[in-house]
Amino acid sequence: MSFGILFGIIIRFTYSAAYLYIDQTVFTIMLFYFSGTGNSTFVATTLSNLLGLKLLFIPEVNVDELDLPEKRILFVFPVYSWGVPPLVTDFIKRIPPIFWERAKDAGISIDCVMTCGDEVALAPEMITKNLRKVGITINSIWSVIMPNNYVLLPGFDVDSQEVEKRKLSECEKRILEIAQGLSQFQRTVDVVRGSIPWLKTKIVFPLFKRWGIFPQKWHFTASCISCGKCASICPMLNVTMQDGHPKWGSRCCSCLACYHVCPVHAVEYSNFTKKKGQYLFPLKKIFVSA
Repeated sequence: MSFGILFGIIIRFTYSAAYLYIDQTVFTIMLFYFSGTGNSTFVATTLSNLLGLKLLFIPEVNVDELDLPEKRILFVFPVYSWGVPPLVTDFIKRIPPIFWERAKDAGISIDCVMTCGDEVALAPEMITKNLRKVGITINSIWSVIMPNNYVLLPGFDVDSQEVEKRKLSECEKRILEIAQGLSQFQRTVDVVRGSIPWLKTKIVFPLFKRWGIFPQKWHFTASCISCGKCASICPMLNVTMQDGHPKWGSRCCSCLACYHVCPVHAVEYSNFTKKKGQYLFPLKKIFVSA
C-alpha cells in the first residue's frame, strides 16, 4: 500500500475519531486562507471540514462584498521567511474599516493558524500588530509544522523524504489539537518560535521583503515541455503562457508554486534553484466533507 493511500486512511479515521471529542456546536465562521504549494490549503480545508467553516481564498476575495460571520474569523497562511506574507498584510489593510468595526462591536473572535517549515519566530507579533492597526485584538494564534518548500536562497532546500513523511504524519494530530482549541475558544499563542526569533523576524524578514521577491528572476529552461502547469497553479494569475512557454508578470508573491509543480524541473529562479528539490502537498484531494 502506498504512503499516500495509507496516510489518507489514517486521516479519515482520525477525522471520525475527532468528532467524538470536539464540541459539536456548528459555528458560522469565515476562514481566510492563502497557500502556494498546498500546506496551508490542507490545514484550512481540514479545519473547515472539522468545524464547518466558510473557506475564502484570499487572492479571490472581493473585500467590498464581505458579509460579517456570526462567531469567528480565522486566518490560515504560511510563514514567509519568519514573517507574515506581504499578501496577507495587504489583504487586512484592504478590508474596509466598517467591516472591522462591526466585527469588534459584535465580539467576533479573530484567530490565526500559521504553517511553517520549522518555526514562526515573531510572526505572531506581526499578525497581532497588523490586526491591532485595524482595531482588532486577536484571540489565538497557532502554528503547524509542515514540509519545507523554500529554495530561493543558498542553504535552503526542501526536506528529505524521511523528514517530509514525518512532518505529514505528525501534522494531522496537531490540526486536531487546534480544532479542539478553536471549538473551545481558547485564548492562546501556541506556536514554535525557534531560536533567536528577534533576529529572524526583525532582520531577515525585511531583507526578504526587499530582496526576496523579484519576478524578473523567474525563467524557463530548454527542458520546458509547454504543459502550462506553472500558469494554472499560480494563485496570483501571474504566470501566463506565451508562445507555448511561461511568462511571469509583476504580481509574484514568492509562493514558489510554479517552481514546485513543474514536472521536468524547467522553472528556475536565477541560478538559486539549480539542483534544489521540489515539494507539493501530496494529498490535496484527500478531504472529508463537512
